[in-house]
Amino acid sequence: MKSIFEVKVLGIVAAVCAFAYLLFSYFNPEKGMDNLAPGDRLSLKKNIIVMGVDERPEEYDVGRSDTLFVVMFDTNKKAASLLSVPRDTRVRIKGHGWDKINHAYAYGGRELTQKTTEELLGIKINNYVMVDFKGFVGLVDAIGGVDINVEKNMYYYDEWDGFKIDLKKGMQHMDGKTAIQYVRYRDEDGDIGRIRRQQHFMLAVYDRITSANMLLHIPGLAKQLTNMVKTDLPLSDMVDLGRALHAMVKSKGLAMATVPGTPEYIDGISYWLPDITDLREQMVKMQGATMTETYKSAAELMERESNVAVEKAKKGDDSGENKEAVKEEKELAEKKKAAKDKAAVTKDKAKEEAGKAASKPTATKSSGTVVRFVNCSGSKTAGANAISKLKAAGFTVINGGSGELMAQTTVISTTNNGAVVGRLSTVPFAHKLRISRDGAADCDGVIMLGADFK
Repeated sequence: MKSIFEVKVLGIVAAVCAFAYLLFSYFNPEKGMDNLAPGDRLSLKKNIIVMGVDERPEEYDVGRSDTLFVVMFDTNKKAASLLSVPRDTRVRIKGHGWDKINHAYAYGGRELTQKTTEELLGIKINNYVMVDFKGFVGLVDAIGGVDINVEKNMYYYDEWDGFKIDLKKGMQHMDGKTAIQYVRYRDEDGDIGRIRRQQHFMLAVYDRITSANMLLHIPGLAKQLTNMVKTDLPLSDMVDLGRALHAMVKSKGLAMATVPGTPEYIDGISYWLPDITDLREQMVKMQGATMTETYKSAAELMERESNVAVEKAKKGDDSGENKEAVKEEKELAEKKKAAKDKAAVTKDKAKEEAGKAASKPTATKSSGTVVRFVNCSGSKTAGANAISKLKAAGFTVINGGSGELMAQTTVISTTNNGAVVGRLSTVPFAHKLRISRDGAADCDGVIMLGADFK
């Protein structure tokens, strides 16, 4: 039996241990997946996270961060660089497992997005800027529009939302409605292509704001920015950063980069899989730091954990993770189905009223496979012949006009559904087939007719 003295000693030891634990927790906050404490993260520059969000309070949906990048500002050299983070980047979100980084906002708003980004990049984020996309159109209109050199013809139509993108290649002066088409367009390059367009757009906005006649637009611009931007960045820092960006763009240009990685579909969901070790080396350079053994080991640890999680997900053992991504894919699938059903009802009604139901061969021969046809062969005759062959083979064809010249005909399936992919493989002329899943697409596949068509 323990003496009273022993009990008191044990009590004191327990109290000391408890106090020590509290001190440790206070001075050594929770470490991330890479075993780095917040104090070990790179912080040689003022790092500012910028989020473009699509909040939808009318739908009781907090929304997602549709655009995400980090500005790294060297306050001594008055220089800045920018890192874009693809919205599909697969990361671990605290309390929610592995998912797309843009879903961190749906789970925990700005705070969780910032925490998740810090852990991914291995840096300390000092401030945030949130831009509500509802004010996007007004912002562009407030500065009198922007000039953008559209790199290629762009077409997309969402029957459900009634949202249409129809842009022609070449230099254009865009108002707000047209500019939002440009930054929202997604092609076979997926999120990476859209990031490039967002970067082009930001430089176009910058050029416009710093132009000589912008003084006339300042009142409207200030009002619009106040309505759509939230930030904890002090006004003095905004001024310094603005001056730095101005000087850099005018001299050698603003350094822009993107999280290195590869695109991949896992269980039908599109992800950008970051290369953690390459990313951390990139962060060391962008922060002007030195690669330490601790930082390198942390990156290697995080990459191993990421690779293990990816392999588990591929086997279907993701323990209920990717919940928001699965929810989003389901919503997109339902939306696509509803749009097709709506279009079918409209067509049936039109046929009934016109009494032409039996006169259209596509109604009886259609396989239900809808393709958008883009003529990239350079020949109108070839395009017409190809469309005739597709219809004769039972495909429902949406004419997407002409596009940039291509040597080889390419068929792109917008779904990984085996039946659809198999059907697309029967396109009645030589082609290469690949999958680029897009749950919001208005067709089952896109056919880009090349110069090799015979």
